[in-house]
Amino acid sequence: MTATATALSRTPRQSLRRARGWLVLVAILLVGSGAAAIQLSLASTSADPMGASNPAPQGGQALARVLAEHGVDLRTASSLADSRRATADRADTTVLLSDPKGILDAGQLGTVLSLGSDVVTVDPGFAQLRAMAPTVAQAGERSVSSRSSGCSLAAADRAGSVAGRTRTFRVAEPATGCFRASDGTFAVAQSVAAGTRVTVVGSGLLDNDGIARAGNAALAIGLLGQHRTLVWYLPSQADAAAQGAPSLAALTPAWVTPAILLLIAVVVAAGVWRGRRFGPLVVENLPVVVRAGETIEGRARLYRTASVRVHALDALRVGAVQRIGVLCGLPPRADVDQVAASAAALTGRAAKDVRDVLLDGVPLTDASAVDFAARLAELEDAVRTAVRGAP
Repeated sequence: MTATATALSRTPRQSLRRARGWLVLVAILLVGSGAAAIQLSLASTSADPMGASNPAPQGGQALARVLAEHGVDLRTASSLADSRRATADRADTTVLLSDPKGILDAGQLGTVLSLGSDVVTVDPGFAQLRAMAPTVAQAGERSVSSRSSGCSLAAADRAGSVAGRTRTFRVAEPATGCFRASDGTFAVAQSVAAGTRVTVVGSGLLDNDGIARAGNAALAIGLLGQHRTLVWYLPSQADAAAQGAPSLAALTPAWVTPAILLLIAVVVAAGVWRGRRFGPLVVENLPVVVRAGETIEGRARLYRTASVRVHALDALRVGAVQRIGVLCGLPPRADVDQVAASAAALTGRAAKDVRDVLLDGVPLTDASAVDFAARLAELEDAVRTAVRGAP
C-alpha cells in the first residue's frame, strides 16, 4: 500500500516573510542602479556656472548651441594645458573665461591673454580685473534695460539693446563702456591688455536664463563668434596649486566602480541560482510503527533521571484536568478552580482534597509522585462514574 504525502504549502504571508531578505536586497540594488544611472546621465552635463553643457538657468548650454549653429568651432577646456592644446591660431581665436572661484593667479591670467586675440571674461573678480583690465572696476549687480549701446563696439551696436539682472562695471580711460545703466555704470566694458582685447560682461546677459532677453543673444554671438575658434575655458582644481596628499577618489582608477557593480550583480545571481528551493516541504508516513508505551517509558526515564517529579506530575495533571472538565460539561477554557469545584460536587469529596490532587499537592519523593498519579486516576474514574453511572 502506498502512503500519500501531505504538502505543507506556505501561506502568502509566510512566503512574504521568508522572502523579506531577498526583497530588501532587490530594493537596495534597484536604488543603487538608479543612482548609478543618474550619475551616468549627469556625467555628460556640467554643473559649473556658464558650463557649455549645463542646462540649468546659470549654465551656458543655450549659448553654446547657438554659437555651434553659427559655425563657431567651440572647444571646451578645464585647465590651462587644455586651453593651449585647443588654441590653433591665436589671431583667429576667442577665449571665454569664467572663473567665479578665482582659481587662476596673476601669472596664469597673463597666460590666458596670450591664447587668443580676444578674451571675454564673465563675472570677473577683483584680482582678475586687476590683472586683465585694470581700468575696469566692479559696480555691483543690478537690473539693466538699455536700448542703446552708447559705444563703438561693433557687437554692441548690432545687438542694439540688452536686458536682465547682471553685474555692472565702472570704466576709466582708455577702457570703453557699453549699455549704460541709470546710475552711470555699464553692462559691458572693453579694454586692451598685452595686445589682446579684453571684454568684461556679466553672466546675466549670457546664461540660459538671460540669453533670450532683448538683444542679449546678438551681443553674445557678436562677442564670442567673431573668430572661427572659441575656447570655452572654465578653470578647475587642475589649475590650482597642489595642496596636501591626493584624495582616495583621485587615486582610484575609473574602472573600479563598474567592477564593483559587476561583482555585486554576480553575487546576487549566484545567490539566486544556488539558493533556489525545490518545492514545499512534505510529511511522509514512516514505515515503522512505534508503540505508544515505548514513548511513555522513554519520557518517564528522562523525568526520573532529571528528578523532575513536579514537572512529570504536572504533565499528568494537565491531561486529567482537561478530561475531567469535558466530563463535567465545562468549556475548554475553564480554569482549575472550576474543574475542581465541579469534580467535588459530582463525587461528593471535599473541594480542598480535589484541589490538592489537581493542583496544590507537591510530591517530595518518587513514591509520593506515584501516589499522586494514582489519586489522579482514581479521581478521574470517580467523576466518570458519577457522570455516566456505575458499570
